[in-house]
Amino acid sequence: MLSIIIPIYKVEKTLDKCLQSVASQGIEDCEVIMVDDGSPDKCGKICDLWTAKDNRFKVIHQQNGGLSAARNAGLEMAVGDIFTFVDSDDYLAPNTLLPLVVRMQDDKYIDILEYNVIKLDNLNKQKQLCIPDAEWYDVTDYWFRGKAYAHTYSWNKIYRRNIFSGVRFPIGRNFEDVHILPLLLNNVRGKVVTTSHGYYNYIENPEGITQNAKKGDYQSLLDAHTKFLDNNINEMKRQPIDFVAEYYAHVLNIQITAFSRYGSKVMLRSMSDYVGKWYMAGDCINIITKVKMTIAKIFGVKTVCKFFRLAEIIIGK
Repeated sequence: MLSIIIPIYKVEKTLDKCLQSVASQGIEDCEVIMVDDGSPDKCGKICDLWTAKDNRFKVIHQQNGGLSAARNAGLEMAVGDIFTFVDSDDYLAPNTLLPLVVRMQDDKYIDILEYNVIKLDNLNKQKQLCIPDAEWYDVTDYWFRGKAYAHTYSWNKIYRRNIFSGVRFPIGRNFEDVHILPLLLNNVRGKVVTTSHGYYNYIENPEGITQNAKKGDYQSLLDAHTKFLDNNINEMKRQPIDFVAEYYAHVLNIQITAFSRYGSKVMLRSMSDYVGKWYMAGDCINIITKVKMTIAKIFGVKTVCKFFRLAEIIIGK
């Protein structure tokens, strides 16, 4: 059985569209767990209407505890052997889940199955994240070569139940997906599969976390990535240096933003501390990031953070 967990808070205008997209996936052997996280609008009533008209739908009404608490409540209630998450202001493209569920049922070695994302802004402009068809038996290959660190989203994946053993979403932290994916990958005993089938439609929210991140949010994001670097030094040393350098550049950009905008402490160490040497990654890194990497290599990470903080002050950001 598939358990679909939907955390819900202040989305009365989009909730029906989300739930209808889930209901019409053509999966009878499923449960849809709606977690009304103390929403003050009509979301609770909308959830009750869905439970009355479709016996696959269940609802939890709870006091507001945030996204992680809502997802965790859904996990505690779920009885399925595979899970997925849908955020209540997003929706699924038709015929997305059924073929993916069938594939997981047919191949018991798949622990995580990831699929495509379409990002829509408030002007309905699209940005597409195309996931290639691939199988990853080594989760560090998936992280570095598959660049999983750039799309750690919880909602465009289907999970085998066992990989959530001992793992729950961290309470009180934004960018919680970045924290939880490495923990889930540690529990993978089979393989991670990425597929070009299906689409998750993600609605970019101008009031959302990413667009309105605060100091603590960036500190949390930075903490998750530096913790991964510290815990995977041996694995990084056997990866092609191009992929490691590209990931390091990704984290360096987060560190610079956290320091220059919010004064967050410098947590990222020199690249040579992680893999024994510096390396300027290839064509996939833009010129500005290469400049940052060069300054960090010569003068240190803290200096490049101070340099770009000064640059932001001068240009008036």
